[in-house]
Amino acid sequence: MRISAQLYTVRQVGDFTSQLDLVRACGITDIETTGFHDLPPENMAQQVESFGLNVRSAHFDWEEYEDRFDDIVYLLSLLKCPVAVMPWLTPEARPDTTEGWTDVSGRLAGWAAQLADHDICFTYHNHDFDLEGHPGETPLDLILAQDALHWQPDIGWLAVSVPNPTDLLQRYSGRIVSIHAKDADPSAGHGDERWRNPGQGVVDWPRVLSVLENSPCADLFIEHDETQNHSETLLTGRGFLTEQLLARAW
Repeated sequence: MRISAQLYTVRQVGDFTSQLDLVRACGITDIETTGFHDLPPENMAQQVESFGLNVRSAHFDWEEYEDRFDDIVYLLSLLKCPVAVMPWLTPEARPDTTEGWTDVSGRLAGWAAQLADHDICFTYHNHDFDLEGHPGETPLDLILAQDALHWQPDIGWLAVSVPNPTDLLQRYSGRIVSIHAKDADPSAGHGDERWRNPGQGVVDWPRVLSVLENSPCADLFIEHDETQNHSETLLTGRGFLTEQLLARAW
C-alpha cells in the first residue's frame, strides 16, 4: 500500500502549483486530486508531471460526472490515473427513501460501466449521511449492492459514525481500492474540530490495516479536513503510517 496525499488537505495553501510543491516537499509522490482545479486538462497534467507526481485517484462531483463526463475521461487519460471517485452528494441531492438511494446507485453503476470501457475503476467515498440506517440497509449498502462500484472508506467518518468500523471494512473488504487516512476525536465536538492527524485520534489503525492487508486497497490518502498546519499533517501522517506498515511487515 502506498502512502499518498489527498489534495483537499492542502486546498488552503494556494494555487495548484503551491499545493503540489508542498506535497512534494513533504516527501510524498502519490496524490489524489479534486476536480479540475480550475485548469484545462492539459495544463493540469503538465503541472503534475513537472513535479514528478503520480495521480493515483481523482475526485469529481456529481455535477461534473453529469456535465463534463468526457472531460473527466480525457483528464484521467492524460494523468494516467486509473481511479475516479464520487466523493459527495449535496444535502439537496440526498434521497430520503430506499427507492431514491436505489436510483442513485443505478446512476452510479451506469457511470461505472462507462468508465470501465476506459479501464477506469469507479469508486464511492462515504461521509456520515450514507452510513445511517440499519446494517445492510444504509445508503452505502444500497450503493455497494451494485457490483460495478468500489469503495473508498473515509476512516475518520467511520470512526465517528459507526460502533465498529472494522466490521464494516471487513464486510466490504473486497471492494476497497483506497482509503482516506483520517483520524478523529469524537469527544472534541460534532464539527471539523473532531478531525486529527493519523495516529492522534481514536482509530485503531492496527485493526484497520489488518483488514486492508486482505483487500485490494492500494493507497492510504492522508487527509485532514481543516488542519491548522498542512506540512505537519502530511509529515505526521506519512511518518505514522510508515511506522505502522513497517511494524506489520515483521
